[in-house]
Amino acid sequence: MGLLGRIFLLFVFMAGLNFVVHGVLYGFGLRFSFGWAVFYWWVFGFGLAVGFAYWLGSGRSRRDFWVSLCIFLSVVLPFLGGLENILWFVVWGGGLPDANVIWWWTPWYGLFGFWNIFMQITALCVTFSVVVAFWGLALHRPE
Repeated sequence: MGLLGRIFLLFVFMAGLNFVVHGVLYGFGLRFSFGWAVFYWWVFGFGLAVGFAYWLGSGRSRRDFWVSLCIFLSVVLPFLGGLENILWFVVWGGGLPDANVIWWWTPWYGLFGFWNIFMQITALCVTFSVVVAFWGLALHRPE
């Protein structure tokens, strides 16, 4: 399985963890807190560590730099685009919510004061486009 497949699996497993938190633990009285949520969100910061590890283990050419940057972006941008949330709703939540459901837990809600499924899907499409564009640049760069 390729690198991008493994990154996708990370999002599937994180969506599963998200199911445990939202589908099970809230039923036992867990209350949302940015205190524990921020730590949970930092798990996606491992993309920086993986990209840096690739860079350290590579020949450190310009192309290797671009590949390590793409590895980082392949984790961080889909997270910012809400891939994990979309997977949670599709796989464990019974389908995508209606447009009138406000996604208050996303950082974008705090920034814009409103966020719904259409905005989330748009953000995800934009972030995927950026990731694909960067991979295209990285793989077609001369050594």
